[in-house]
Amino acid sequence: MGCCKQDARKPWKTFASKMNGGDKDPNETEDEVEEEILPENSTGSVNNDILREKFERIVGNDDSSFSGIDLATLIRNKYGRSYDVQLIKKEFMGKNLLALNVMWKYMEQRSFPLTEEEYLLRLDDVANTLKCWGAVSHVRCSIEKLKERPRVGKAVSIFIDMDASGGRASEWIYK
Repeated sequence: MGCCKQDARKPWKTFASKMNGGDKDPNETEDEVEEEILPENSTGSVNNDILREKFERIVGNDDSSFSGIDLATLIRNKYGRSYDVQLIKKEFMGKNLLALNVMWKYMEQRSFPLTEEEYLLRLDDVANTLKCWGAVSHVRCSIEKLKERPRVGKAVSIFIDMDASGGRASEWIYK
């Protein structure tokens, strides 16, 4: 068994009560309280959408369905514009790294070289590559946490450690 101890605690069912201005309703039963916590649909089963939403908030979204539209939505929600993206290889301190660059050009500009369809196809390619690398959740979290914005001549880089994400860097980076 080594260093880990088995937890001998028994699981306990936890009940919560709704508080209205600090006063608990004395006529409310524990079953009614549980119904408020776990809403039910018309068939009497637990509402799967709400449970899935809560689960994804804790664990993260399902990366297998990540697409170009999801990437476009992520970028647009963060920056308010539909910025272009590129996957690049950079050498940093003697180590080859892959990065997702959020470029400074965006689809709403008149001079943007792609149509909306071409833009979404490009993002689809990038999203599929990120799925292959196992880097979707890393990119999703990084974009949400970034404080910097793309500006003319300066892209925002999100470095992807292929070995940490299980993407087998040697298959993707050629020297």
